[in-house]
Parts: sequence; C-alpha cells; structure tokens
Amino acid sequence: MLCLQRDSNPEWIVVASANLDRILVDHAHCEKKAATFALAMMNRYPHHERLVADMVDLAIEELEHFRLVLGELQKRNIPLSPMEANPYAQQLHDHVRTSEPERLLDLLIVGAFIEARSCERFSLLAAHAPNDDLKSLYSSLLASEAGHYRAYTDIAREYCGSDVVRARLQEYAMIESNIVASLPNQPTMHG
Repeated sequence: MLCLQRDSNPEWIVVASANLDRILVDHAHCEKKAATFALAMMNRYPHHERLVADMVDLAIEELEHFRLVLGELQKRNIPLSPMEANPYAQQLHDHVRTSEPERLLDLLIVGAFIEARSCERFSLLAAHAPNDDLKSLYSSLLASEAGHYRAYTDIAREYCGSDVVRARLQEYAMIESNIVASLPNQPTMHG
C-alpha cells in the first residue's frame, strides 16, 4: 500500500480489535500530532509557499479528524488520557538528516510514511471493526490519509526533484519496514 514494503503483522488487528478504547485514544493523539507536525513544517520552512499552503490545509483537516475521533471517545465515555510516546514515529525521525535540503526531504518523507501506515491500519480497522460506526469512521478516513501521503510526496518532488525523492523513498521504505518488524503488536495506530 502506497510506499510500504511490509504489511502490518496480522496479529496487530487482533490486538487492536480487542482494545478499541486504547486504539481510539491513540488515534486521537495521532491526529493531534499530525496537525502539530504540519504547523511545525510551516514554522520551519515559511519561505516555501507551496509547503505552507498545503500544510495549512493538512493541519486543518487533521484537527477535523481529531474532532471526529474525540466525538467517538465522548460517545463511548472514554477519557482522553495523556499522550504516550510513539516509538514508530521516533524511530523514523531518528533517520532524518540534519543539513538542508536533505532535512526538508526527510521530514516530508517521514510525514508520508506515517500517513501511509495510518492508511493501511485504517483499512484493517474498517474491515475488522466490531460495529458499523467504527467501520464507517475508518472507511471515511482512508482516502484522506492517502491524500496526505500524496501531499507530502508532491511537496518533496517540487522542492527536491522526482529522482531524489524516489531514491529516498526507497531507502526509507526499508527503514520503515524494519521498524514495523521490530515493534510489538500494541493497541496503538503505529505500534
């Protein structure tokens, strides 16, 4: 799916389905973090007009998704507990280079992989959720996540060139695959 070289472990959906409260809480935090990441990209690269315009749209959409998931939590009387660390995202960020323009490229690719993995996990949840409300929620978010992946990769191509982006996506695909293989099956969106 998208740029992913490895599917989620089939056991992940078993764990996720058995812990939907925790999945929803983690999902809410992921949407909030995605909006924060888009805002951080605008702050870091204010002179990149295309990036700023696209990140504004992305941040707004991620906050709308946060509101949707927060509504699901409220319907189920599930409190939004404190945010926990995301080892998946942290390990992706560990491979971001520090000099420009490589840093810009890597940050955009990290954003793309997080969105791609979310898209894959949403498709699993849409297929296996125990009720129609959650199936509908996750189905509705699929296209949006794929669009976010596309936004990050399109911006990267505009500023860094298609060949450079293609090569780095392939490198990151191996990195991401190894990260996914090493993580335990936690009831988190990326665990």
